Amino acid sequence: MAAVWRSQCAFARIFGGKTKQILNNSTDSGVKLIAASQSLSGSRKSYSNYAHSPFVEKVKEQYDFEIVKNPAEWDYVQRLLPFETIPDVTPKESYPSGWISPKEEAKDLPFFIPRTKNHMLPIYLKTVNRGTTKSTLIRKIEGDIWLMNDEIRAYLKEMNNKFIQTRVHELARFIEIKGDYVDDASKWAYSKGF
Repeated sequence: MAAVWRSQCAFARIFGGKTKQILNNSTDSGVKLIAASQSLSGSRKSYSNYAHSPFVEKVKEQYDFEIVKNPAEWDYVQRLLPFETIPDVTPKESYPSGWISPKEEAKDLPFFIPRTKNHMLPIYLKTVNRGTTKSTLIRKIEGDIWLMNDEIRAYLKEMNNKFIQTRVHELARFIEIKGDYVDDASKWAYSKGF
């Protein structure tokens, strides 16, 4: 009870503007305020809230620049600008990053997973509850989603030797697999040609 009363007294003195009058009281249990904290509380130079901060003035230009219509250096600037559309991938036998291109025979299957706009598989890891609960999402599924669910469950069960729980959402066109199976699901999708 005494500790609560001491902290309330100290709080009232600090925010009540009486920090210069009472430096060491028996209720403070020997806690002294230093001179720097006294000067900060007495002055308005620390703009800690909106009411005591100054108005913002017009910002002056800090840099001198020159506008050139047709420079030879524009190629260097153009390299830094983002692409308006993602360019198509040039076909090769293998890529240094390990990326695998989709195959034409995948279009003959009763289900299909199209690539994203960045030419990647739409297979994601979803974490909830601060990372304690993980699930794998396979999105953008077209065609027979139930047949695909059966095939991927059988593949993951064979790879991991345990029961695999899945949830199929037909309207949103995704399958959710309980657990972190992103790598195994990606291997399955690459083997099918997606």
